[in-house]
Amino acid sequence: MKLFFIRPYLHFTKSQRLGLFTLISLIVVLQAILWYQPLWYVPEPLPKEARVWLQDTASERLVHTYKPYPIKPFNPNFITEYKAFRWGMSVASYQRLQAFRAQGKFVNSTREFQEVTQVPDTILKKMAPYFKFPAWVNSFKKSKTQRFMLAEAVQKKIVKKDINAATAEDLILVRGIGPVLSERILKYRVALGAFVAMSQLQEVYGLKEEVYETLLEHFAVVQPPVLEKIKINDATIKELGAFPYFRYPVSRNIVAYRSMNGPIRFEDLTNVKGISVEKIKIIALYL
Repeated sequence: MKLFFIRPYLHFTKSQRLGLFTLISLIVVLQAILWYQPLWYVPEPLPKEARVWLQDTASERLVHTYKPYPIKPFNPNFITEYKAFRWGMSVASYQRLQAFRAQGKFVNSTREFQEVTQVPDTILKKMAPYFKFPAWVNSFKKSKTQRFMLAEAVQKKIVKKDINAATAEDLILVRGIGPVLSERILKYRVALGAFVAMSQLQEVYGLKEEVYETLLEHFAVVQPPVLEKIKINDATIKELGAFPYFRYPVSRNIVAYRSMNGPIRFEDLTNVKGISVEKIKIIALYL
């Protein structure tokens, strides 16, 4: 195939050929100079004074940039693995602390921290000044003797009243008891005839556990009450049903058992359907 169509572009005059040769030669020379310069160019060394000055200024910048940060107080219960490593704790010590914390427990003193983790005294001496425990831990660091004396003094101040002689006004003074709840307690006492145990207050509808615990601090069954005994072998279904523990259909079951097996004895109460086995001892006091 003849390339006659590009032939006009390949035809140069003598002056053009001379110019191209000169340009190519110049480019090759410049490239050779740039390529071989590191072999023959050696920079002059800096004076000693200049080198010392550069080293000093570089070290000053380094110190200024990477100055150490102050160590802040921390709660050792929440120490991280990285921070434990920085303080010098061993892996075993850190794992002991984590196992202790997994039980839902907390270390509340430097001594307890060492007992749990078994860290050496040298490491504890470095860490202890930065321990920061919650404020409530520090406020309750009293000896057992002091706490016992305080509890004894508080107990002496509270004179417990007889729950069977308490009035609505007495009950309302207890935190958590209002007019409605005090009226329920008094009505339940009337239905029973009297309280023979403080645990019977838990049977009052709407009485919360924390309020019951507060009642135990202010009231008690001071004297055994004089009860009007229920004649379980003679009472009718209606008479038995008036007793809170023998509400219908328990009263019906009692009469049915009595008619089929004869007079009921104390040990027979467990055979009557509906009677609470847990309360048999209390029920027996009313019979």
